[in-house]
Amino acid sequence: MRFARSALSYWRSAVLPLLVWLLVAAAAASGLLWQQHDSRQATAQRYELRVALMRDFVTTYTADLIAREGVQARASLTGATVGRAQFAQAVAGFGYPAAVLLDSRGRALQVTPSDPAVIGTDLSSRYAHLRTALREGRPAVSPVVRSAVRGEPVVAFAVPFDSMSGRRVFSGAVAVRDSPLSAYLSSALSLSGAQIQLVDSTGSIVAANRRLDAEIPTLAGENRPLAAAVQQQEHGRYQAGGQWWRYASAPIKGTPWRLSATVSENVLFAAQADNEIAGRAALLGAAAVGLLVVAAIVRARRSRQDLATSEQRFRKVFDDAAIGMTLTDTQGRFVRVNPAACQLFGRTEDDLIGRHYNDITHPDDIEAVRSNGRACLQRRVDGFRLEKRYVHADGHVIEASTTSALLRDHDNEPTFFATQIVDMTERHALERELGQRAHQLQQANANLADFIAMLSHDVQQPLTKIVGLGELLLEDWDVSAPEDKHDDVTRITAAGHRASELVNDVLTLARLDAGAMRARPASLDLAALVRSAVGHHQAGDATPVTVVAPDQICGMVDRKLLELILGNLLANAVKYGEPPIVVTVANRRDHVEIRVADHGEGVPESFVPHLFDRFARADSGVATTTSGTGLGLYLVRQLAQASGLGIRYQPNEPRGANFVVDVPPAPDSPPRPASPGFSRAALKAHGMDVSAADAAHLRD
Repeated sequence: MRFARSALSYWRSAVLPLLVWLLVAAAAASGLLWQQHDSRQATAQRYELRVALMRDFVTTYTADLIAREGVQARASLTGATVGRAQFAQAVAGFGYPAAVLLDSRGRALQVTPSDPAVIGTDLSSRYAHLRTALREGRPAVSPVVRSAVRGEPVVAFAVPFDSMSGRRVFSGAVAVRDSPLSAYLSSALSLSGAQIQLVDSTGSIVAANRRLDAEIPTLAGENRPLAAAVQQQEHGRYQAGGQWWRYASAPIKGTPWRLSATVSENVLFAAQADNEIAGRAALLGAAAVGLLVVAAIVRARRSRQDLATSEQRFRKVFDDAAIGMTLTDTQGRFVRVNPAACQLFGRTEDDLIGRHYNDITHPDDIEAVRSNGRACLQRRVDGFRLEKRYVHADGHVIEASTTSALLRDHDNEPTFFATQIVDMTERHALERELGQRAHQLQQANANLADFIAMLSHDVQQPLTKIVGLGELLLEDWDVSAPEDKHDDVTRITAAGHRASELVNDVLTLARLDAGAMRARPASLDLAALVRSAVGHHQAGDATPVTVVAPDQICGMVDRKLLELILGNLLANAVKYGEPPIVVTVANRRDHVEIRVADHGEGVPESFVPHLFDRFARADSGVATTTSGTGLGLYLVRQLAQASGLGIRYQPNEPRGANFVVDVPPAPDSPPRPASPGFSRAALKAHGMDVSAADAAHLRD
């Protein structure tokens, strides 16, 4: 009977604290589960947004390719007759392995590679994309097929256009796997094991972010569960290989393609996994603390026997707790520690008992612990929570979340501080990493906004000009003089080149940002390389450029990247400078120096620190009257960094701009003194009239 009364008294004293604890624990658990679910949903939405951005890029890329193909066809294939050489030149501009030109009845006028047997044959009846382009008057894209010329998978782009003899169709085959599109897919999603692919209407894979074999694989053959899921809905999840996968897909407008991407949920939600574990550990710790508080209340209301029983239970919870727990006296010395705390501090129980907490507390946190403990002893508070750091036995710092409560005896006098310790080192490191990633994402979003603003303005201008002049040319075709037609076509072509240059700059910048452009330096004759780059530039621009260089001078450089750098610097000199434009190559003690100098008004001194920034343009001088995107010199700097080259600006004397590229010397070149330079008279004797300042620089 006494035992029954004792048990009844115990439960009466414990029922209210237990009920409160259960309600709080249930609310905390529900909140934690909701937060974790919401976090995963946000991650999945960001993943689907990335896939949508990839879809937009592919759509823009294909639309641009079709537009440029149409411009080329209207520029060179509208005559009454199209010769083989003329057609071959148009095809060579795109690098197509195969191409065909059809007349208004679908008969082949020209083909590449040349095949006389095909000329005059109706090809539109054989190929659906040719038939669509011819009959419906809109561009069409074929499924992926194997090239009869090279044996590689290709996709054909058919573009209809009007000629003097009626409608014609120009169709070229593109090796998509070797195009910038494949390079973009390879770097568009950095998640481990992620699969990205473009699939045509037959189910064949056009391009992917992984290496494809020589055959033309199908999505069903490579990933049957994904193929089945995509047919049901555009995004969701499916189970394969014993785990869940998250996928998203979207059609590519204007093509028979569909972009799809899939990644394991274990990879997608890896960043949340540690947070979820830490959150559950914290919840368990809080629940354990709640149980301890309940036990303390019950102990205060029961007899000495009940107190002994409660102490035995407390010891069980204390020793088996998954988090660190300690008891310290009012002087700050450890009187008891559990195994989890010993493991956390890297010390044995014997080493900790009797030691002051200052011995294992980070020096910068000692005062905070002391002040909170003093507040408890002065009865201002009963406990406190504190984020503090400990020093492990091996010297490394432990970041922890602690909850301390002051225990009192029957006379309400302080006896011990009970502290629960949750190791937060990994969680804090993850939070800092997530903060850095968030900052990087914000920067990427800002750059994307800049790109969108630039594209909506600078690309729209030439496109509007092309459309306007094209419509005007069509309306006035029968009444316009030949020279007016030629002038309109010339202006349309110039605007098309401008749009193409902008798109190429954006693609180059995207490849640089994605790390897809890697330098492969080799020992090259820089004098010959510079002359070649200048010659290529002058083929499209009438502004004369003088090259001053020895017969041969070698350096370690990636040819393609240096040609891009020189092309941008020459274009910059022509656009913002004035003749004479002089490119000099000179040998220095530890490098080879390439200078591109003009004699314009130069760069405003206040703008020099921002000269190589993205989208930066001066607000004074010739820059205010000249169109531009502010990407040219930024690309130069990024290309130089990717190539291991130096790039700097110097004012030209007496006026103008001077951009200097520093190239490492070739390792197999013998050491040579600096270039002796040339006199101004000697340069004039070679037909190069440069200023005295340029000649002086060549002697430096």
